[in-house]
Amino acid sequence: MSSLFDVSGWKLGTVLSQEYEETNKNKKRKSDYETQQESINKKSKLNHVQKGKIQKGESSKVKSTNKRKSKKKPFIEDQTSTTGTYPSLATRSEKKLYKIHEKNQSIDGKDNKFEVNIIPKQKPSEKKLTHRQKLKKNISEGRFRWINEQLYTSTSSSAFKLFHENSQMFEEYHKGFRSAVESWPTNPVDIFIDYLKKKRKDSIVADLGCGEGKIAKEAPNYVLSFDLVAKNEMIISCDIAKLPIPSSFFDIAIFCLSLMGTNYLEFLKEAYRVLKPQGELKIAEVASRFSNVDVFIEVLAEIGFNFVKKDDTNKMFIMLDFIKVQPQKQKKSRLINVSDLLRPCTYKKR
Repeated sequence: MSSLFDVSGWKLGTVLSQEYEETNKNKKRKSDYETQQESINKKSKLNHVQKGKIQKGESSKVKSTNKRKSKKKPFIEDQTSTTGTYPSLATRSEKKLYKIHEKNQSIDGKDNKFEVNIIPKQKPSEKKLTHRQKLKKNISEGRFRWINEQLYTSTSSSAFKLFHENSQMFEEYHKGFRSAVESWPTNPVDIFIDYLKKKRKDSIVADLGCGEGKIAKEAPNYVLSFDLVAKNEMIISCDIAKLPIPSSFFDIAIFCLSLMGTNYLEFLKEAYRVLKPQGELKIAEVASRFSNVDVFIEVLAEIGFNFVKKDDTNKMFIMLDFIKVQPQKQKKSRLINVSDLLRPCTYKKR
């Protein structure tokens, strides 16, 4: 009986059976040794793959722990690149900026410059003085020390004569004085100016030993300035021990670092003369000059000044306030031996 799919020229079963037989003939049957060796190779490959995965996992753990440790450490090592050495990057923001810089460098293999100002700009250092400039500076400083010594170790009349014989000496002294004031944390002149701004504007003030007359320039009161040499028209040139002013004229008298001269006691007596009753005397002096502040206050009480207050909060200066009253008689006068009460103020050589 013929099959349902029997078609002339197309015998499917015969073709398939022939192909199967041919392939089986070509294939050789594996021996027991070959099959055993193949299984061993598969097992070794499997073990190798598993071992590689474990090692990879362990290395990744080590890397992650190293990353964690590195986060704890501050990023302070100097980073170098093709553009040069960069300063220490201590903050996260600076680290990010550095990463941006590295990224810009790697684009297209080009060196793209990305400047970051991490350290603030410092002020340009002063130019070093030449040998001639140093010599000139040393001469001017030595000149200032000599003039300063003359003012503290001679009488006011001798100093007055000295300055008028050589008018340039006054300018040399105050040039050195300005240089010294620059290193002071506080200038007592500014303290007096602030005080006078709180007083009545019609108060008449005597600035005794005014220097360049800063108080008269900045205080709102009516200020008369006195010194050995008149720096400008606002200053009256005179000997402080002999003021060309009538008695009981001023409301306030100020000695700002100006009790110079061996006859400084005559300055204080003259201040008493020109002050009104209940007038104010204000003194600022270098702290190291006082051998005994309490004895100094007693001396002024004998002249006729009642002590009000002392301010020694500043390490360099002492501020003393007095009011004019009747002189206090002492059993034993302290006005005789006062030469060592205020020491001369000298500047150390540098």
